[in-house]
Amino acid sequence: MVRINLLPVRVSKKKEAGKQQLILFAVLIVAALLGNYLWSASRASDLRGREAKVARTRQDIQKLDRIIGEVRNIKEQQQNLQKKLDVLDKLKQGRTGPVRMLDDLAQITPRQLWLGKMEEKGNKVTFAGTAVTIDDVSEFMSALKVSKFFGDVELKKTTATGDAAKKERLVNFEIKATSKYNPLAAEEPAPAAPGRAAPAGKG
Repeated sequence: MVRINLLPVRVSKKKEAGKQQLILFAVLIVAALLGNYLWSASRASDLRGREAKVARTRQDIQKLDRIIGEVRNIKEQQQNLQKKLDVLDKLKQGRTGPVRMLDDLAQITPRQLWLGKMEEKGNKVTFAGTAVTIDDVSEFMSALKVSKFFGDVELKKTTATGDAAKKERLVNFEIKATSKYNPLAAEEPAPAAPGRAAPAGKG
C-alpha cells in the first residue's frame, strides 16, 4: 500500500492563506490610514476656509466701524455748521430787522397821527403819540395788525386833549404790540392799509 504525505501541502495552503490574510489586513490598514488622512485634510481645509471667512468678516466690521465713525464726524460737523448758520441768521435778523421795521412803520403811519415815543424791550413794543381823531388811531392799529413786523396789537389807552369849543381837540394814545423780525418775509412789500397817508412827522 502506497502512502502519500499530505502535510507539506496543508502547511503550504495554510501559509498561502496566512499571506492572503496579511495582505488583506495590510490593505485594510492602508485604506483606513488613507481615509483618515483624507478626512483630516478635508476638515483642515474646511477649518481654514472658516478661519478665512471669519478674518474677512472682521475686516468688513473694521471698515464699517471706520465708515460709521466718519458718518458721525460728518453729522457733528453738519450740526456745528447749522449752529453757526443759525447764529448768523439771528445776527442778520437783528441787524436788518429794525431797519425794515422802521421803514415799514414810516409807511403805515397816518398823516394826521404823530408818534411821540416808540419803546422796544425784548420783542415788546410800546407806541405813544397824538392823533387828530380816534379814527386815525384805529387806522394806525389796523395797519399795525396787517404789518409783517408787528403782532398782538392792543390799544392800552386814549385821552382827549385840547379845546373842544375851538375844535382843537386831539387824541393821545398808547398802543402795545410785539415785534416780529423776519427778513425773508420783509422782502415782500407791506400790504397797504386803508387810507394810508404819509410817514410820521409829516403834518
